[in-house]
Amino acid sequence: MCYAAKGYGGLEVISVNPSKRFVKLIPETTLDLLNLYRVISLGDIVYSDTSREVKKQRADGKVDSERVRVTIGVRLEKKSLDPLMKRLRLLGRITYTDVELDLIGKHHSLNVDVGTELGIKAEKDFSRLESFAEHYRKLGRVKSLLCVLLDDEQFTITSLSNSGIEVVHKGRFVSQSKDMPDEHVKSIENVYTEIAETIERKLEMENPIVVVLGNDIAVENFIKFLKKDREKVFKVIKKIGHVSDGSLAGIQEALRNKLLDDVGGSIKPVRDAEVVEKFIEFMSKNSMNVAIGFEEVCKAIELGAVKDIIVTEDFIWANMHDERFQRIMDLVDERRIEMHIVLPGTEAGDKIKAFGSIVGILKYPVKLNY
Repeated sequence: MCYAAKGYGGLEVISVNPSKRFVKLIPETTLDLLNLYRVISLGDIVYSDTSREVKKQRADGKVDSERVRVTIGVRLEKKSLDPLMKRLRLLGRITYTDVELDLIGKHHSLNVDVGTELGIKAEKDFSRLESFAEHYRKLGRVKSLLCVLLDDEQFTITSLSNSGIEVVHKGRFVSQSKDMPDEHVKSIENVYTEIAETIERKLEMENPIVVVLGNDIAVENFIKFLKKDREKVFKVIKKIGHVSDGSLAGIQEALRNKLLDDVGGSIKPVRDAEVVEKFIEFMSKNSMNVAIGFEEVCKAIELGAVKDIIVTEDFIWANMHDERFQRIMDLVDERRIEMHIVLPGTEAGDKIKAFGSIVGILKYPVKLNY
């Protein structure tokens, strides 16, 4: 089993019970949902919490209704992906409820989103499900990366995790009159305080790896402020680096230039950037050893020439039901080819999208564009 983006933690495994052929888990990214789609088989029983409206008739004939929380077990008859909502849909007949509601045997649809807790009982191939769960358990929890970007005019605080890149906070340095230097210094220190307080809140919630990036003067001044007024924050900074822009463009510059590899190499956006940059470098020197776009990749698959595939996550959501793509995923499951899935909303994702959203690295030169 490929487990989609190989080498990345995300999905939380709560328990594994081989004697009951049962696994309980929580998907934490949309990639986890794609992996679940592949690993859950028709006939498996999927357990999830839901709510039902229960009506009770009083002695006077009036009817009261209330919503009751209930755990439902559904024997899977059909599964599908919703590319628009980025969710997994599971349809089947109810085989279990923990509340007497006369639901056994009725059809029920489960919408599985990021954060939905599921129990899965494998009816046929438990080894596949167990291997899937143990894969994530071995990976463990991956820390997020909190990057503070600074230049002379603005700052941006971004969080990098296996879900992607998120802007946590941003702002600007308000220019003050040169005739009022004290007010100018105070204004800048107020912004520094704002940044430091944001870092402190994130440290309390997630304990991320903290990095400060920017031009030399902006970074130097901010670090001096932390040493003086926010020593606790200063001590948790793992790296200081140079980028030319304090906006989101600065994080893309850092990823391109591999500034984060040593502190966040296990975090997906960092790894994505490395894989895509290596591919572009390889392609520039070996144009006959790559397949660009779905048609060329499919031709190369038919010839048995593909070694590695890089694909955007959005492409998988849109094409998982395509028979040719299913063939590719089967080869990945059989470990005959490797696959790297690139997150959307990043520069790396945009670059692969420009190549048709899927590319292949070939074992030997092949002429495909004829």
